Amino acid sequence: MATEFIIEQLKKKFKNRESFSRSELFAFYQKFEPDLKETTFRWRIYDLKQKKIISSLAVGVFSLKYKPNFKPQAEDTATKIFNKLQKQFPDLKYCIWSTKIINEFMLHIPGTFTTIIEVENDALEPAFDFLKESNFKNLYFEPQAKEMERYLSTTENGIILQSLVSKAPLQKVNKVATITIEKLIVDLYCDKTVLNTYQGTELIHIINNAYNRYAIDFTKLFSYAKRRGKEQDIKEFFSKKTNISKTLIND
Repeated sequence: MATEFIIEQLKKKFKNRESFSRSELFAFYQKFEPDLKETTFRWRIYDLKQKKIISSLAVGVFSLKYKPNFKPQAEDTATKIFNKLQKQFPDLKYCIWSTKIINEFMLHIPGTFTTIIEVENDALEPAFDFLKESNFKNLYFEPQAKEMERYLSTTENGIILQSLVSKAPLQKVNKVATITIEKLIVDLYCDKTVLNTYQGTELIHIINNAYNRYAIDFTKLFSYAKRRGKEQDIKEFFSKKTNISKTLIND
């Protein structure tokens, strides 16, 4: 039976669904291929993803609503820091990003933004000393609430160095190790000191916009939230405050 016909039937079957499970998709294909093997089914899934017909929302959960991946471009300051750190510490695990990337999700855009550098805990002090010696201005080492309020809230190009949570979900964009949409959402929820500007109703607005615009791997998101000790808290927040499907939260 023609592949195009099956795809059209697939779209009709799940068009009114926010999401559907792997087992439901398998059952759908079995109607056309009663002897469908698991290996063949995995290829069917891969092919559907490549054609942008379905996207993964979590392990074994799919959607017909294709959304692009979040690929934030590095600001000039972040690129300069990346080049310096890469040369001095070639084996260093790090994440560099600017709070300016949050602007596209916000209702009220802040007047200042901050470059955040996260490195392995053992490398915090050597990295800080190196960047200070490299004449980077407005550099802060794991600032506390008073520092954030007194200095960084009015500093246009502040730079914060802090510890990177192990196994945090990262990605490389133009060779720069940076934040993923999953990490961004969890960090915004968890870090009420450094990311204080983005709390309250603004946080709800940011998360809803991120959910509507980009592909989010909720398995990856909740795994990272668990590492930060906030999995259940963030699930409850999503359930009560956001537009995220309850199926994805409770899966």
